[in-house]
Amino acid sequence: MPAVADPGLANGALQPEQSKSENGSVAAAATKESKKGKPNNQSKADTEHRSSTPPDVAEAGAGAKLTGAQLKQLKKQQAAARRAEKVAEKGAPAATAAATLKPEMARRPSTTKRDSDTGSHHKRTLSSTGKALPLRGAPQQQLQGPGQVNPAPEKEKYKDPKRVPMFSHLYPKEKKATLAGAGREIHPAVLSLGLQLRDYVICGGNARCVATLLAFKKVIQGYSTPPGVALSRHLLTHLNHQIAYLRNARPLSMSQGNSIRWLKNLISTQPVDLTDSEAKQSLSQSIDLFIRERITLADEVIAREATARIDDGDVILTYAKSSIVEKTLITAHRQGKHFEVIIVDSRPMFEGKNHARSLVRAGLKVRYALLSSIADIVDQNSVTKCFLGASAMLGNGSLFSRSGSAMVAMMAKESSKTKARAVPVIVLCETVKFTTKAALDSIVMNEVGDPDALVEVFQPDILSSTGPSPAAGNASSGGKGGKKTGTKDKDDGNAGGDDSDEKNPGGGKGLEGWKDQTGLYLLNLMYDVTPSHFLDLVICELGSLPPTAVPVVNGVHGDDQALA
Repeated sequence: MPAVADPGLANGALQPEQSKSENGSVAAAATKESKKGKPNNQSKADTEHRSSTPPDVAEAGAGAKLTGAQLKQLKKQQAAARRAEKVAEKGAPAATAAATLKPEMARRPSTTKRDSDTGSHHKRTLSSTGKALPLRGAPQQQLQGPGQVNPAPEKEKYKDPKRVPMFSHLYPKEKKATLAGAGREIHPAVLSLGLQLRDYVICGGNARCVATLLAFKKVIQGYSTPPGVALSRHLLTHLNHQIAYLRNARPLSMSQGNSIRWLKNLISTQPVDLTDSEAKQSLSQSIDLFIRERITLADEVIAREATARIDDGDVILTYAKSSIVEKTLITAHRQGKHFEVIIVDSRPMFEGKNHARSLVRAGLKVRYALLSSIADIVDQNSVTKCFLGASAMLGNGSLFSRSGSAMVAMMAKESSKTKARAVPVIVLCETVKFTTKAALDSIVMNEVGDPDALVEVFQPDILSSTGPSPAAGNASSGGKGGKKTGTKDKDDGNAGGDDSDEKNPGGGKGLEGWKDQTGLYLLNLMYDVTPSHFLDLVICELGSLPPTAVPVVNGVHGDDQALA
């Protein structure tokens, strides 16, 4: 017969009495807990916990004896079940809030140890700044919470509301350069040059090119290479900031662009073994040599070549002001040739006034007229030659020059057709202004000037050393003759029947408020394009060429790619 079971034996081994009592009480408690009924509206999380209970824990609930690890796991599951019950009691509001916050959560990599029980590495948390990181591809309404305020819009780019849509690509994308808006990396010489270019103090193509190279020469002389960096690399980066400032002040001319490309190529080819002082000295000498050969000596050669084509008794027609045309006319006058010059000018810059003053000081006979009277000038005066300056000679042989040059060239050629004599149109241009770019009109490639320059406004009397004083003006208009003249002017002003002095006391011309008038736009284009068939000859330092030979010169000497 089998022996009677000893209460101190369990699993064939003798167990202490104390362990027996403890295990019995825990098993009874587990059995009692498992017999408790659950409410019908129990949450889904509690159901998952019960279904995923390990077999050993289930046996403990049935009265089996548990080890220490099993007891700890049982307590964790009981605590999780109680938390799930509390969450279920809160109902739908908590679930709705969780669903609302879920799209705003962003994944953040965990920096702590992973815990497989809590699953913290699957949770989406807010960023450290408190803002919700947007989900990729989520709509804008989903990214914003119920109480979230729309972020402030980004700073808009500079936009002029009164722009002609057809020429919108020519307008600057930001405001012009100012002294306050310049960065600390801009050299003082470049700052001064940028302001002068912006205000048209330096206006001609050659003057802008020379001033730019001299400013960059000062930049190079004051430059110091940082340690561990080659001069040929870091100096180019430093120059790019200066070039961007000048471009913001005013678009670069063709001669400026070609000279800058030449300078960049020169810097990039500097030997690495040269010291900073030797490299800077070499660059400064090269800049001086470029100015002398490509501009100064080139102008002398062009002036000598063009002077040979001026004969006694010629009537030379020119437009606005060109430094090389002015030098040619003065050189011909000093050689003893007798001829007459007609200068045609136009607003708003009136560059021909300075041209006329220079020629009159040199002793030439000059007549001055506006562009609106060009037809009468060509018909009534025996114009024999037409000299024009150039801002650039394009790759298709067209002339890119100051706005109005095309009309002067066309009227000169038309007069050749109507009369027996032929009026040659001669262009004086250095090869530094030659380019491979081609343009068929003045729309694609041009520069937009200040539209307010077209508005005539009243300017009060300003005292200067060259102008007459107000007292002298009053004395000249005083007396009987002055009174009569003043009465005549007043009568002429009121001839139309309206009192202009009372209605417009400031002396304005009616365009002062053009920005406030709907549908009124002002466009001030700086350049125009003259087709090659209206030109007869192009004189450069290489000699006299037909306009169709410009592409050949580009490939040999004057191309901007060849300069780079």
